[in-house]
Amino acid sequence: MPELRLRFEKRGKAAYLSHLDVLRTFQRAFIRAGIPVKHSEGFNPHPKMSIAAPLQLGCESLCEVLDVQILSDPADLPAALNPVLPEGLRVVSAGAPVLGVGKIAWTEWDLVFDGDCAGAESLLRSGKPLVVEKKTKRGVNPLDIAPHLRVKEREGKSLRLLLRAAEPTVNTGDVARALEGAGIAPPRKCRRIALYDGEMVPFA
Repeated sequence: MPELRLRFEKRGKAAYLSHLDVLRTFQRAFIRAGIPVKHSEGFNPHPKMSIAAPLQLGCESLCEVLDVQILSDPADLPAALNPVLPEGLRVVSAGAPVLGVGKIAWTEWDLVFDGDCAGAESLLRSGKPLVVEKKTKRGVNPLDIAPHLRVKEREGKSLRLLLRAAEPTVNTGDVARALEGAGIAPPRKCRRIALYDGEMVPFA
């Protein structure tokens, strides 16, 4: 069978499952659903399954992506998997991938604050440097995240923004640290709602 791309949601208590925990959960779910997954060859074979753009712990998402190679194709993969997944994880669709995960260039977020977020919006729109300490494989270095984010809109206590997903990768933790550095309370809740390629076309 060719590779399939599952889109799934991660909500509520499931937001506190780590990236590896979610991957292991799906591996067990395929076994419980009786859907055989293709494994790699060699001395220590592992399931051919991966999740794109790992999500920060504590964040929710409506647009998670899991690529998997299976050996049989049930008529309705979401219907087969959802009954054996824990609360908060739900497969919404399955189909052939169109783009490689390396094409993900931007992520869209809904940030919810305890109070009015006009101050946060003003700072993030200002264009002023927003330097945070960023940990990467090369160590901890300062990064100005201002050029790598775009504010889309504000509605009440919610702020919608885009964050660059690669070179560099900017996440909501970076945004929270930048806000705190300016004396502004960070968001109470972060939910990823969409993925885009470099042309701002929804990732597929």
